[in-house]
Amino acid sequence: MSSDAKTTIEWEQQIALIRQRFEAALRAGETIDGLEPWLQEVPTAVREKLRQELQRCQTDLNVSSVETHILASDASVGQGSHADDEFLDEPILEAPHAVRRCKTFRGLSNEALVDLEWCLIPKEFPAGSKLLLQGEQARGLYLILEGSVDIVDTHTGERIDCDGAGSVLGEMSLLTGQPCSAEVTATTDVAAMTLSTDSYRALIARHPELEIALSQLVSDRLGGRRHDALCGKAIGGYRLARCINRGGMGVVYEAKREGSESSDDVALKMLRHRFIYDDQIQTRFDQEAELLEALKHPNIVSFREHFLAFRTRFLVLDLCDGSDLFRVLRVCGPLDEATTRAIVGQIAEGLLYAHQQSVIHRDIKPGNILVDRDGSVRLTDFGLSKLIESETIDGKAVGTPAYMPPEQFRSQAVGRESDFYALACVICEMLTAKMLFRGSNWMEMYKRKQRLGPDDQWPEIKCSQELRGIICNALQPNAAERRMNLEQIAKWAAKVDGLFSAVPKR
Repeated sequence: MSSDAKTTIEWEQQIALIRQRFEAALRAGETIDGLEPWLQEVPTAVREKLRQELQRCQTDLNVSSVETHILASDASVGQGSHADDEFLDEPILEAPHAVRRCKTFRGLSNEALVDLEWCLIPKEFPAGSKLLLQGEQARGLYLILEGSVDIVDTHTGERIDCDGAGSVLGEMSLLTGQPCSAEVTATTDVAAMTLSTDSYRALIARHPELEIALSQLVSDRLGGRRHDALCGKAIGGYRLARCINRGGMGVVYEAKREGSESSDDVALKMLRHRFIYDDQIQTRFDQEAELLEALKHPNIVSFREHFLAFRTRFLVLDLCDGSDLFRVLRVCGPLDEATTRAIVGQIAEGLLYAHQQSVIHRDIKPGNILVDRDGSVRLTDFGLSKLIESETIDGKAVGTPAYMPPEQFRSQAVGRESDFYALACVICEMLTAKMLFRGSNWMEMYKRKQRLGPDDQWPEIKCSQELRGIICNALQPNAAERRMNLEQIAKWAAKVDGLFSAVPKR
């Protein structure tokens, strides 16, 4: 493959990918310091188009910058002995409208909002006051009304963020029972509403939805900003080093077992706190642990253990010293057929083994295919997997639309053929560096997949007739007509050494 293969990628596709990352950062509450860092990722000729896309994204999400957004810090609230008088005894009678304007509480019922407003106590902090002390247990919740604060990691001296009116502080410590992860200092005179720990416990007993709202805030916070509140912490006997991936259901960290002298790092996958009250998601996460524990194959990410911490679930997995296929394609562009075959052969080996264990993956896509720097390939993220004889999940469509076959959209029973279809979509993407099916409208994508069968003109790929035949047989809209011989394809498996020298680690 040519060293300048990246230039063959259509910049339209690059702009779409950058917008997706930009939107994900905004939704996760990540600090956005202007558009320039994002614009630097594309040539000057297309920067104006990218700028327009990013500005449109900001408008769509009704947020122009993190400063105008309802902010939430990475810190947990805590106080020392000098702050024992911080929470007053008398409730405020004239509750401000700040609670109803705060994004964190926007989804609460009116009954819960009224109750919360009556329990909040006013408090003022002069500039220079230490609102929160790192390492201390939380004693309540803050809602900032006026003024601003600095949030600093006192262990490293790093200034994590600054927050202002509308910010909620303290939910992480209240929810997880852990001490503050940073120190918070008033940079101006600050007016806040405070909720004591006892009042908080009484409120969630009457209104469990309040804890769900705060869980959502914690979910967005952990793994959502440049400074991750969990990095550097010891959890379940592992020391977290860095956040390496963020998905809709979970956040993945690189970690090392405490006290271990070896360099054997692991990946810790944390279920986002927004799902701690979602029984279906909890079941799905537990199912992934059970499935991975039973699947032992070199082309499937290895499972080690799972545990509960911080009021949520963690999976301990082998760490991929490389990247996922999505990032590989972004950097390298289209792959030649020989390289594609070597990678697909390894995927087929892992998938064949899973099918032999009666496990269907149901979410095969580039982001769920890991490529080690030694050239080995492994399937990961079995969170949507199912046993062949089991039922669909509550009759709901699950998966990633761009790679799902028509029957998966309809929530019908799915079999091995659904993985064949997804893998064919991935093969086309490897050969072209473009998604075979693009678009944000699920119904339109479903209709297109339902009526579009492969022929001599589609899909538009350059490859041997043998590989084209395999792709076309697997892209049949009707599952009964879909074919893919994984045993034959698995014979292509080979390491792809040296291909990813330009790809940064995850």
